[in-house]
Parts: sequence; C-alpha cells; structure tokens
Amino acid sequence: MYCCSECFSSSYLKQIISSNNSIGNCDFCGTIETTIYNPKELVLFFQNILDLYKVDTTHGNSIEIQIENDFQGKIFSSKINANRKKLLNEIISDDFDKYKEIFGGKVALKHTIGSDRDAKAKPLQISWEKFAREIKSTNRFHIQNTLDLEKLKQLLSNYVKKIHKGKIYQRARISDNSEGYKIGEMKNPPASQAKAGRANPLGISYLYLANEIKTTLYEARTTLYDYVTVGDFRLKEDISVINLRGDTYDPIILAEQGVLEEFLVHLTFITKLEQELSKPKRRSDDELDYLPTQYLSEFIKSIGFDGVEYQSSLYPIGYNLAIFNPNKFECIKVALYEIESVDLNFKVVS
Repeated sequence: MYCCSECFSSSYLKQIISSNNSIGNCDFCGTIETTIYNPKELVLFFQNILDLYKVDTTHGNSIEIQIENDFQGKIFSSKINANRKKLLNEIISDDFDKYKEIFGGKVALKHTIGSDRDAKAKPLQISWEKFAREIKSTNRFHIQNTLDLEKLKQLLSNYVKKIHKGKIYQRARISDNSEGYKIGEMKNPPASQAKAGRANPLGISYLYLANEIKTTLYEARTTLYDYVTVGDFRLKEDISVINLRGDTYDPIILAEQGVLEEFLVHLTFITKLEQELSKPKRRSDDELDYLPTQYLSEFIKSIGFDGVEYQSSLYPIGYNLAIFNPNKFECIKVALYEIESVDLNFKVVS
C-alpha cells in the first residue's frame, strides 16, 4: 500500500514524499497519478511523536483521534479523515509490538496525565504572572520576581521565523482629508512622538505592519467614510523574528529536533503572551498594562531578533509584525482608500 503527500499537512513530510520518484495512485486519500511513498518508511519520523503518549483510559482517546485533537490537523490532511487510523497502522506495522499498548486502547499525552500535569509548565507561567504584577505596580527597574531568562530564551528559540528580503507588508494611516499621505509620511513616528504600545515603550518607536490590507484597516480602527492611506513596505534584507502565533508550527520538524514535548508543555504560556500582545487597545486602557509585553519585546530584541509576529485580535485571520529597526523596511508605494461600509458584530456581556 502507498500514501502520497496529499495524505499529510506537515510541510516536512510533504517535501520528503514529493522527492520520491515513484508515480502511482494513493491507497489512502485516493489521489491518482501522484508521487507515492511506502508508509512503513515514515515510521522514524513518527517515533518521537508516538513516544509522547501513554495509556489513559479515563481522559484519553484512540491514538489516531488523540493525535488529531492534540495537533489540530498539522500532521494528517483532511483528505484521509476516514483512513487516518489505517494509514497510521500501516506506518508502524513493522514496529507494531513496540506500540501495541497505545494502539490497543485510549491514550493521552504523558505530560497531561497525573499529579505532574502542570509541574513543567507552571513555574514559568507563575513567574511571568508575578513579574507582570510587580513591574506594573511595585518595582519598575529593580525587579524582585525575576524571570528565568535563560529558560525563556530557550523556549523562544522554538518560534524563530525567517523572513526573506522582498517580502511586502502593509501599514495604514487614517487621513484627515481625501489627499491622504505621501510615501515619506507613512513611516513609524519619530521617537519624540512615539506613544507607548503593546510592544514599544514610550519614546521608542517601532514599525507596526500587517500581513494584508484588510488586517491593517482593522488595526487602524477605521470607521465609515474614513479616508485611509495604506503603504506597501518592502523588506530590504533577510531578518529573523519570533513568531508567537502558536498554530503555525510543524510537529514533525519539532519532533525531529527533540523539542516537541517542551513546545507542547509551554504552548499555553506562549499563547498567553501572544494574547497579551494582540489584545486590542481600548480608550480606557492604562498604559501600565503594556509594561510586561514591552519588556518581552525588549528581551526578544536583546537576544538578537528583528521583531515579533502576533495574531490580530481585530481581524483574526490576519497577523501583525512589530519591527524593532524600522530602517530594514522601505515604503515603496501608497494608495488611498475610502471606507464604504462597516460590519459590526456584538454580544451581550451583562
């Protein structure tokens, strides 16, 4: 039996399978005349993932369902939903005796079971909460509740993203009139005018960009009949950023690097940091609330990265980029837009 790249969503597995020279029909997703691969030859890529599981009859599921729940479609594609168990069994068929226990019952990730469930994740999360409270209300420069910066640096190393020169992002400015802004007026504000933001401290100016026009229109808080100038910003050199959008990882790559469990243990913590960065600014916000994420951004800058990427909470399918050195981008063109309609969604909160 043969599988193909369409059986998987992992880009790493897709690349491996696509490099094979055999052409045929896939026995699992039904794709015809495609590059095929012997599933048994993929077992070494799955060992580090399967080793994360143990039997849990109380809270677990069958191995194929639990893998899907834990990795949210990042390993197997939706094209083989009905044959996921069949493919997984074929992958480990030569090593079935080693895994028969977890393939014969309900399982869960080891680090989520028993009294040690939070033992690995809690220390960093608790120290962050204590640190955040202290820097906002007790001590600003000589912190008593210090963070384990080496641990944080090690954790953040799993979230490095390379962005290549030539990549284009957008930035929006609401105009007072229909003339809009020129290219030279679209840059980040000078330091003397830089207000405190989620990532930048007062008086330190970062360049905030978005991945597409609609994202930056939401981030600029445009409203009906506003004139908005949107600039295209092109990256002039390769950069490295920390990508806190935790849903963008490839489990197979992290498993190969031996850091997948550590990544999963602290995923909730990283998600919390990203939520703090992406939280929309309200008129009633106290700028002191930004201090923890400003510290985080400064730390990321201090260990050699060029920026931080995070999800847009105002336009959830978009994302933002806070760049520490704005000179690495240039505005290459501008366009003026008028907002024709606004779609408001709401919910009852009391």
